[in-house]
Amino acid sequence: MTGKSFIRLNRDGPEGVGLPFWGHLENEKIIEGEPTETGFNYFTDTTGKLTAGVWECTPCTTQIDSYAVDEFCYILKGCVVLTDGDGRSETFREGSCFVIPKGMECTWHMPETTRKYYVIFDSTAGA
Repeated sequence: MTGKSFIRLNRDGPEGVGLPFWGHLENEKIIEGEPTETGFNYFTDTTGKLTAGVWECTPCTTQIDSYAVDEFCYILKGCVVLTDGDGRSETFREGSCFVIPKGMECTWHMPETTRKYYVIFDSTAGA
């Protein structure tokens, strides 16, 4: 036996715990709103490079000059409008998923509180 097993991600965070307060968005230029984050990281691999969990944030618009990681997102509730550096814009709602590649320039707009599952690969973590 390996001692390893699957990990269920609950959209509301662990039972009896919920989604703990993570603070306010940092590392992005806030254009609009006062974003407050909650979330729970369910998994981090032994290298620290791969993480997965659930995240929620209050309405805001931020400008990201260079996305720091590769990230897969699955929207559980709310809405995200992404606009890339070339001006291409797309709206993602509940049930939508997308990938943001590391280095992408974008505007991230959430007109309402939004919750997502995330899987992040950070090639610089643990280095």
